[in-house]
Amino acid sequence: MLRSAVQAHRTLAAFLLIFIVLHFASHFAAIGSIAGQSATRRATGLIYQFPLIEAGLIAGLAAQIALGITLLRRIARRKRKGAWHWLQFASGAYLAIFIVNHTASAVITRLIIGLDTNFYWPAGTLLLAPLKYGFAPYYVLAVTSLCSHLLTALHFRRPARWHAFALMLGPIAGCAIVAAYAGMLYPIELPREYLEYFDFYPGVSI
Repeated sequence: MLRSAVQAHRTLAAFLLIFIVLHFASHFAAIGSIAGQSATRRATGLIYQFPLIEAGLIAGLAAQIALGITLLRRIARRKRKGAWHWLQFASGAYLAIFIVNHTASAVITRLIIGLDTNFYWPAGTLLLAPLKYGFAPYYVLAVTSLCSHLLTALHFRRPARWHAFALMLGPIAGCAIVAAYAGMLYPIELPREYLEYFDFYPGVSI
């Protein structure tokens, strides 16, 4: 039972990794410019925002979280845990929470509220106070957790010394992406519809 859960988690991760690569392509493009992010997002969105593919993606994420929780319980019950076990547990737990929150917010915003979740959607959370004080570490930790979780999986399959040094890539990538959306690399002016959207958040003054 446990082996099948581990294998299913790995197999599903390989499928979801395709989406992750496409999704992060637009985030890394944002480091260059808004136009670059928008063009990349439109191109990749044609693939993963196709209704049937998007539904399958959401189902896949839900299944991955369910499998992940089962495996996290296994780690929690383990009597002897090393640093890599703790890292796998912490990163997996954070990713589960982030994926649920982020996916639900994106789907509600795009399909129910009718606002495109383009560059300005995450940018608003990183430009406006007090949102930026919570969302900046929230996003950096998400990128860090993703990188750490992938590296722990790789480490347990085939340990290597460079894995520990590679853990620095997560925070570096997270900070670079947040810097782009937070207007630290070039000026950003939020369109009116996004200002009106964020004006409903408690404490935000437009």
